[in-house]
Amino acid sequence: MTTTRRIRTSAWASAAAVAVVALTAGAPTGPASAVPAGPAASEQAHPVTANAGRQSVEVVRNASGSHTVSWSAPGRHLVYASTRPGNPSRSGDLVGVSRWGSVVVKGLADDARWYFEVVSPRQHRGKQDPQGTVVSTRELGLDSTTNTRDLGGYRTVEGRTVRWGLVFRSDAIPEPTTRDVAILRGLRLRHSYDFRGENEIANDGANALAASVRQHSMPLLDASTEALSDAIQAVLASGDPTAAEELLGDGKAEQIAATGPSAMMARATTQRAFGSMLRALAAPGGSPMVFNCTAGKDRTGVFSAILLRVLGVGERAIMADYELSNVYRAEYNAATYAYLAKAGIATELIRPLMEQDGANIAAMFDSIEEEHGNFDRFVRSGLGLDRRTVTALRDRLLS
Repeated sequence: MTTTRRIRTSAWASAAAVAVVALTAGAPTGPASAVPAGPAASEQAHPVTANAGRQSVEVVRNASGSHTVSWSAPGRHLVYASTRPGNPSRSGDLVGVSRWGSVVVKGLADDARWYFEVVSPRQHRGKQDPQGTVVSTRELGLDSTTNTRDLGGYRTVEGRTVRWGLVFRSDAIPEPTTRDVAILRGLRLRHSYDFRGENEIANDGANALAASVRQHSMPLLDASTEALSDAIQAVLASGDPTAAEELLGDGKAEQIAATGPSAMMARATTQRAFGSMLRALAAPGGSPMVFNCTAGKDRTGVFSAILLRVLGVGERAIMADYELSNVYRAEYNAATYAYLAKAGIATELIRPLMEQDGANIAAMFDSIEEEHGNFDRFVRSGLGLDRRTVTALRDRLLS
């Protein structure tokens, strides 16, 4: 008797981003059963820090479900919490006061996403609406996904900050739990963009989002990528180490991963698709938005990089965001490597298609600039965005 496990590899290598591997009975049958998707471990290791002037604020979601909010400035501070991202000190409740630079916030509902605002007495004095520093956790901590996160909090080179709660990136969300549904409902999503093709959706299922969310199908893979996918899926399904070595060895897997982002952004279809999404975000009612592919790391990672660059976020932060998929998918990837090892497939053959390297995003930007002269020209001629649209996009998404 055999069982199957869907393995989410790189989108550059898989049209479905899924390889079905026949293995012995007793192996896990899906990502949820193989890998806990809870947020605690990754959020403890990688807290989110917001900077406003000399003030640095950090939030960590603890394993117990509480949140630790810390700040760098001296003196007494007030901490507010709200499920609305824009202005927690106005829409939420006071949840802590401390002069020691940290508070632990307990008792917040576990089926909601929380945003915190840290306010000094100077900011609060005589003001009904004090302007403090807003921060949240990067990952949403959904039970049914491994890579759903908020793009808020990143700083631009000009000192502005991407607003929390407006743009989310994710892997596919076909089977949200009851808790996930409550969290997603609280995001007040208006639009969802799915980069998967028909075969991927047939394998994993369509995103299960509220009826109020306008869902857009935007498949991004081309015929050559699908052909390569068929070959890789066949090799992984066979469990033949020799065939896997021939197809992926001698640096071939690294080359697929390294050239994937650049090749994707060189296609006019991708440029038109991303341009339309950016115009939607710049328009009234365009956000909150969530976008996804299968694993939430390749196609999703490329659009995240393009969006952040248009907003003015520095390349180093963009590369770090691309590589964060390795953090949130670490347990899933480890389970996949162990699973493939039973079939005789060496981990190092598949690792480049499972894990992200920020250098590949840097190479993509280099290719864009080589083709268009500079990134601003690409925004105009490739993405089709005029200056007014870029200004509107930044005004809506940046504080």
